[in-house]
Order: sequence, then C-alpha cells, then structure tokens
Amino acid sequence: MAAPRTNVKVALDWTPNTIHSGLFLAKETGIYEKHGLQVELLSPGPDYDKTPARRLQDGEVDLAICPSESCIAYQQSGKMQLRAIYAILQRDASAIVSTKLSKISELGNGKVYGSYNARYEDDIVKAMIKADGGNADGVKLEQQQGKLSLFTSLKEANVDATWIFLPWEGVEAALDGVTLHAFRTEDYGIPYGYSPVIAYNASSSKLSEDVLSKFVAATMEGYQQAMDDVDLAVRTLAKHCDPRRSEEFLRRSQQAINESYSDGSTLGRMSTQRWKTWVDWLHEQGLLGDERVDVEQLFKNP
Repeated sequence: MAAPRTNVKVALDWTPNTIHSGLFLAKETGIYEKHGLQVELLSPGPDYDKTPARRLQDGEVDLAICPSESCIAYQQSGKMQLRAIYAILQRDASAIVSTKLSKISELGNGKVYGSYNARYEDDIVKAMIKADGGNADGVKLEQQQGKLSLFTSLKEANVDATWIFLPWEGVEAALDGVTLHAFRTEDYGIPYGYSPVIAYNASSSKLSEDVLSKFVAATMEGYQQAMDDVDLAVRTLAKHCDPRRSEEFLRRSQQAINESYSDGSTLGRMSTQRWKTWVDWLHEQGLLGDERVDVEQLFKNP
C-alpha cells in the first residue's frame, strides 16, 4: 500500500507561463508524486486582488511565488517570516520596456510608467532614470491599471513604459512585430535580487523540513526537464495557458527562459552574497529605514 502523499498548495505569481514550466512538469510527469507530494498550483484571481504572499499569510496556501523584495518587506513589517527556498531564475529575465522611449531617462520628462504597486518598484524605476541622467521626480506613476493587463496598456499607449518578463511579453511583442526598447536594472548599477522565488511562512509553516527538501528536489528535477526537453515543456504548459498560446510562442518563450533558469550553478540555489548585495543597495537608497535586515533569515537552501 502506497504511503499517503503530503498536500502542498502553491500560489503562482501570474497566470501559467514559462516561469512555471518546471512546476507543471514536476506535477504532470509524476516527479512530485515520486517524492511523496500532492502539489496544487493555484493561479491568481482574475483581478489579482491578493498577492501570493498575502495568500500565504492568510493560510490559503503553503508556498508562494514572489519577488525577493517580498521576503525583505515582510521581515521588516514583522507580519510573517517569508523565507525563500527556491530561486526559479538564476539570471534576471525582466526589464522595463517602452515602445516609444529610447532611453529610460526620457521617463523623467513627464512620461507615464505603468506600476504594479510592488514593494520598492517605483523607487527602482526612479533610480534607473536618475542613473541615466534624467529627472527621477518627473515620471508619472500610473497605479490604477490592472496588473495582468499592464503590457496591453503599453501596447495601447495608455502608459509609456512598464516592467515585463522578456521571455514572455518580450516574445509576444517580437511575434507581433512590436519593437521594444528594453532597460535592465543591471545596466544602471542596480544589483536586483532573485525574482521570482518560491517562499514559505517560516513562522507557522505546516510543511516539515523533510517536505520542503523533497519539494525543492522535485522542483529542481522539473526545471531540469524543462531545459532538457523543450517539446515536453511546451506540450505540458500549453494545457494550462489562459488565454491559449501558440506552439511557436511557447517554444520561443521556453528556449529564451531556459537561459535564465540556471547561471551554471545548481538550479534553485541562492547565495548569501547576492541577497546581501541587493539588501545593501536598498539600504543605500534609504528604502529600508534604520532597521537592519537579517539576510540569513530571508532564505535557505533546503
């Protein structure tokens, strides 16, 4: 008789996309089951009225996919010990993009940035504008557009720039013949942290250390499979995309993001130095107040 499997609910940070390929592969090819886990992958609601971290805080899920900023912000607030256990991307695959602006400093000329209202996001954008010689106080922040439709707002010229994942919206733009000017944080001296990460509530987790270790090991296998077998990743993810995506789109997206899952180090693993460099930058910008952040409590590699 088979041993009972441990149920694990994971709040996704977006509707299913290639950031999540390894999770869906681990679930559908029996990898999680092999490790004694029954994993449920939950998309955000249509209005994105609650972040994955908030769903975790409220006890609706066991794990949340979120940016590293969320771990820092929750530690400072004291509301929850949000601790990362897996970095989905070792290389940052995001960028601020515009169809009209050729330099990010132009945002400071009264242009509109479509914001997700994420922690530190608007300050990062302003730091990039300043580093490019622009007027950081001149940008207009549009925070009322729906999070899931910000890229559409950009294409419809309701905003002048927004933050995207290049292997998803960037591929969509390329296939649609839309030229994007991409501005990456690293090009403006900003050591952006891991994003996204999979995190748990260390202050009240129902998951044991053993279960966390099994989840991480199985998830590594899933993402390795996505890198090794693009066709399988495409077929698996295609069943979950809403709206549906073409095979060509998913193939291009998977090929692009496979370059970001790993930087040559072990899949999912995080380094103290990278977390520290990111936290130090936030401190230098005056975004963390006087309180020191305990970097060692922000993550662990089970």
